Amino acid sequence: MSLSQPPPRDYAICTSIASFSILAFGDYAMPPLIEGHQAVQIANSTFNSVAGNLNVSNCYRTTNVGHSGMDILLNSVAVDAVHNTAVRPTDPACHPGTRSAVLDWLDDWALAQPAESIILWLHGCAGIGKSAIAQQFAASCHDRGELGGSFFFKRGDASRGSWRTLLPTLAYQLGISCPELRHAIQSTVQTDRLVLNKSMGLQLEALIVEPFTKAHAMESRPILVVDGLDECDDHAVQIRLVQALISAVRAGRLPVHILICSRSEPHIGEILLAANNGDVCRDYAIRPDATAYADISRFLTNEFARLGQIYAARGITLEDNWPGDEVIKQLVKRSSGTFIYASTVIRYIDDEYSHPVDSLEAVLSLDPSSTTPLDDMYTQILSAIPNKPVLLRVLHAIMETDLAVEEIDIALQLRRGTSRITLRGLHSLLQVPPVRILDPWVKRVKFLHASFQDFLGDPRRSSGFCISGQDLQITFVHSMAGALESGLQPLEFVVIACSFLHSLVKIPPTETIFRILRNANVQDHAYRYEYEAHAGVILPWLQRYSHSPLDLIETWADLSHLQETSLEELPWHTQSQSDEIFVRLVSEDPALLSFLRITSVVAPEVRLSDTAALDLLGLKWDALRPHVKFPFHFLRDFLCDPDRCGALYLSEQDTLRFIALRCMSRMNDILLTNNFFQFNSYWIAALCRCKPDEVVFGSLEHLDLSQFCGRLESDKEYHWAFHDGVLNPESFVQILDWLRKWPTTPPHIIQSWERQETAVRECSSRLREFGQSHRM
Repeated sequence: MSLSQPPPRDYAICTSIASFSILAFGDYAMPPLIEGHQAVQIANSTFNSVAGNLNVSNCYRTTNVGHSGMDILLNSVAVDAVHNTAVRPTDPACHPGTRSAVLDWLDDWALAQPAESIILWLHGCAGIGKSAIAQQFAASCHDRGELGGSFFFKRGDASRGSWRTLLPTLAYQLGISCPELRHAIQSTVQTDRLVLNKSMGLQLEALIVEPFTKAHAMESRPILVVDGLDECDDHAVQIRLVQALISAVRAGRLPVHILICSRSEPHIGEILLAANNGDVCRDYAIRPDATAYADISRFLTNEFARLGQIYAARGITLEDNWPGDEVIKQLVKRSSGTFIYASTVIRYIDDEYSHPVDSLEAVLSLDPSSTTPLDDMYTQILSAIPNKPVLLRVLHAIMETDLAVEEIDIALQLRRGTSRITLRGLHSLLQVPPVRILDPWVKRVKFLHASFQDFLGDPRRSSGFCISGQDLQITFVHSMAGALESGLQPLEFVVIACSFLHSLVKIPPTETIFRILRNANVQDHAYRYEYEAHAGVILPWLQRYSHSPLDLIETWADLSHLQETSLEELPWHTQSQSDEIFVRLVSEDPALLSFLRITSVVAPEVRLSDTAALDLLGLKWDALRPHVKFPFHFLRDFLCDPDRCGALYLSEQDTLRFIALRCMSRMNDILLTNNFFQFNSYWIAALCRCKPDEVVFGSLEHLDLSQFCGRLESDKEYHWAFHDGVLNPESFVQILDWLRKWPTTPPHIIQSWERQETAVRECSSRLREFGQSHRM
């Protein structure tokens, strides 16, 4: 696994920007390290620990450590969607003493046995506090041991914005929280690993419904909490999901309570409130009633008291009982019964760089008779930011991509630090991650509430602050094009290329864009990382415009893997003719020979995808382009048959030996260059599959992976996560068990790896307390 957006965009294979040739390994020699080789990797990722395992997500894919069913399932889990995750900005639970009536009602509904209803729809307008209620309810159920799982959707988020992570995430949590279900869930995934790529209905049946049918009767019904359904994909997906859940519940095969929270969207209500679904569904509408106003008053009173204490500690003395009952009454009235207005006011005033009295006066100066007080508040905050053109460009980049703050500077070709300075005054509306020392997967800027995204995208509401116009999109794409041509560092190049390829299809192509699409590194990036999302989208986009160059269309057709040669087009009629062609083809192209050999290994722990093989060999996609239309499986079959390929044949064990040597070469590359973000734990498993000889022992003797600890010392969070799931003590135990299995292993090599295992275990132990505070 490599620490390292499925689209939509949020991450795991390392790549090599420099192209270099690899010798065929028929002579068993280690391919030489090539001067100028630079390895890079995708930024903007997150890595999250769940129950001791590591989940890595990137803008394209996720990779898991283990091979059990639960480990495989973890591969598709959206850890930041769970109610108690430490990864995302925590959705606030209800303020103490507020929302007690609805929370008590939810508790009664959840504990009802037998249930009077199975699916409950909790709905209300934007900003009224649905997510806070769901957060509080999920936490209470968890504390009582009743929570089966939770999922908090987030519009546009790479991991939380799609149904594709919902069912695996709920299934994984059910397997953890309900031991009766764990074996069935694990067995399902181990038996059919493709289940995670199947349709919504099939996933629901296999991952959640069937495990219940196979489990022993459970004492109580687990509770599932799904918040923000209206922020999942599109209306059609939301409808299919609700219908699938209703069907499973009505069939009596899903004994759970399901709380679904969303805005009061008609298309959702038409299904859940339909007369024929009344036996399994009911709703609870949260309205801005007297209780809501009283709760907001209590919230504001307590929060102003808290701010008074904070400012007093800073030497700023405020009036007694500041700001007074009348001011609180004004704010409560302006809130229209929605908590988002009240919480935004508090965050705006809670600014260490502004005097709280001045900030409050700015809020109170807004038109008290306005029918859109929240929009007025947003406009007030944005109007205080200098350099409006830059502000709009930065906000557009945040809305459009998963770029971190410093990466936005690169994409927009701004002076480094400009975006961070621009966003300083928006702490009440955005969550801006701090600057990290080593970790390139800096979390993206987050909108604290979907209503601000709605505001920015609606010209009727945001007026001069609307960022949904095409002019901004055109400027953004051409800024990234300029950045890609400006000589970026390899890591920066890959990050910007990712955003560029996702964004350019929203505007008509230009000569500048054509020029970037001819860039070999951009093409290599598209091939390696989600070519279906990149090349598969860009090709039809190019074909739509008559002025697109034909040669460019052909190149991206190759990248899309859409024109593989058919059997009828192959230039032979007999096997002997084909074998002559195969011998000439691979003999003239050592890189192709190496690629085919290492991708022909069938051992599951060592099975390589095409892109992983290119990474291991240090090749770009253009090394394969002359043969990209050729059916590679014919060549692999040829090379695996000694009677056909003769001297070109290598046994699988010989191939495993080469892969092991290449993996150790990559590890040494990373240690020499401090590019430890590229480390792939797959390499450990691949190394331990070969039968070692003197050459392998020689490479092991000069490899010290415990050196990572010293290199990572300056970043405790990344250091802990690295040990927790990428290179942990168990990795060294795996290597030691493998070494001890072979009588020919020199004792001093075992002693060297024992020393490394001890050093990493001690380091991990020192970081354990820190890590536990960062788990879910």
